[in-house]
Amino acid sequence: MGTQVVVNEECGYKEKQGTTKPYYLMVFISSLLISIIGGSLLGWWLHKYHPTNRQLWMVPFGLIFLFTPAIVCLSLVISGPSIPKNEEQDVQHESTNSSNL
Repeated sequence: MGTQVVVNEECGYKEKQGTTKPYYLMVFISSLLISIIGGSLLGWWLHKYHPTNRQLWMVPFGLIFLFTPAIVCLSLVISGPSIPKNEEQDVQHESTNSSNL
């Protein structure tokens, strides 16, 4: 019984040690910065090179930088409910599935 308490305390400590608010803030700021760089690249191309249709590589490159953070965030939000909160739940779920076979 004492070992069970220690295991639960370790799991709680690992959960507290995981991702924190400053980590999320850093990811949000970096994603925003990447999108701003993509939008700025498209704006630069539109201003400087669009009338002559030169430097066309800048368009897909800018679009990738502009929309990739939004697509990644959307995929993480959509997949969020399917990600288990605790590794211990995975182990228990696998053991119940193997015992049912």
